[in-house]
Amino acid sequence: MPQDALFERLWSGAVQMEEWTEAVSAGVITSVAENIITVHTTYFCGSVTAIRTTEGLVLIDTAKPDTASQTLAAIRSWDDSPIHTVIYTHGHIDHTSGIKVIDEEADARARPRPRIIAHRNVLRRMERYEASHGFNSIVQGQQFNKLDYVYPVGQRRPDEVYDDTLSLAIGGEQLELIHGRGETDDATFVWLPRRRVLASGDFVIWVFPNAGNPRKVQRYAAEWAVALRRMERLKPDILIPGHGPVIFGEGRVAQMLRDGAEALEHLVGETLALMNKGATLDEVLHAVKVPAAYLAKPYLLPKYDDPEFLVRGIYHFYAGWFDGNPASLKPAKNADLASELARLAGGAAKLAERAAALAEEGQTRLAVHIAEFASSAAPGDGRIQAIRGEVLRKAIDGESSLMGKAFLAVYERDAERRSRD
Repeated sequence: MPQDALFERLWSGAVQMEEWTEAVSAGVITSVAENIITVHTTYFCGSVTAIRTTEGLVLIDTAKPDTASQTLAAIRSWDDSPIHTVIYTHGHIDHTSGIKVIDEEADARARPRPRIIAHRNVLRRMERYEASHGFNSIVQGQQFNKLDYVYPVGQRRPDEVYDDTLSLAIGGEQLELIHGRGETDDATFVWLPRRRVLASGDFVIWVFPNAGNPRKVQRYAAEWAVALRRMERLKPDILIPGHGPVIFGEGRVAQMLRDGAEALEHLVGETLALMNKGATLDEVLHAVKVPAAYLAKPYLLPKYDDPEFLVRGIYHFYAGWFDGNPASLKPAKNADLASELARLAGGAAKLAERAAALAEEGQTRLAVHIAEFASSAAPGDGRIQAIRGEVLRKAIDGESSLMGKAFLAVYERDAERRSRD
């Protein structure tokens, strides 16, 4: 299917992002404007934009390790000029790791390596990734179901950093780098004022904003909305998202930016309204919802992150880690609590049986609680582990977000393994 037709079907919701990902998997170039292209490979790899200037190419992001060579080859099919400057929109590996391939090409061709420009916090992020390397490897492996995954570290650091805004004039092109906090605290969006082209980085990702990942550091839903509003006021004609296809036309660009901001503003406003009345995290989590009209938008589907995870992150941003339940302040060991509940219920098997019944009734949230108590009370009981695994499988089936499915699957696999031991 031609890319324009596929985009229209994606915009209308007639097809899913998976079809677009399959269509670009071999590496596809989108012609953004004269002397500007964007290269797409897969949804889970950030897009890379190349700008032709009289001083050489300017790249916005670099791809991830397994798509970097493919991405660079696509750029080289369009222009063979030296790469003068690379802009990291933030420090995630799918936007920075391709620098290794870019540097290797420059070395092999006896060209200078490009300078790298990014927000100051990218340096801090890269240092943190090295300090928590083992943890990041575990978490990323769990999130994407990759056993023995090793998180890539050691990407080349930025040569130049900025704090709030930075204006660049490179080979006849004017670029404005603007900092905001959203998915990360080191994010940059790039504005080409003469072209009215906006490269948003991961402030726009063609799914619901990724501001609530359960196993990542604090994210910034309120400031994400502020950044989207700032982009909207620029009135771009073209929007290059961090992930997903390019959007053309001021009206559609404004709609996408506005809808994302409004959805985030709703979550933040409703969460704060309840917190200001003294509501606990439990009360907030089960009361604050995104209006269905937003979740029906093809670019706000909760397929990666879950709005409920965002609510939890918003609560903790303003309230800290305590959830308002006195039992959480200095909790008992989970195994001790599970053993006591099992004793009251008449044994861990009774808990497991009740969990199975609840799951059959569709009450998977409650069923997972009870199944985990049963598992903690009798961790070596194969039958209980088998029931636990089945409960978790039913919970996975009911999840819409990749993160929800992925992290539940970690424990489903654990239960399956322990059921055979």
